[in-house]
Amino acid sequence: MSVLSKSNGNYSTGTPSFHELKKQASFFFKGKIKSARLALTDVTPAELLTEEATNGNSWAPDNPTLGSISRAAFCKQYGFSKKT
Repeated sequence: MSVLSKSNGNYSTGTPSFHELKKQASFFFKGKIKSARLALTDVTPAELLTEEATNGNSWAPDNPTLGSISRAAFCKQYGFSKKT
């Protein structure tokens, strides 16, 4: 977590703004919800990626997103581990 917060275009040391804390908390809880769904339901990582990519967007996902979805589906289907 950064101790620098932007105030009127200048960076100053201090506590993070409320907006930054809210954003970090949102990412944290979204990650925990995804982990719980994977553990407690029969949803796959590819399904979660697809939901995230198409949620509220009328356009198709971009190429990197489609690639990550297809890799997740392929690795799960054929039992391959994900390469980093």
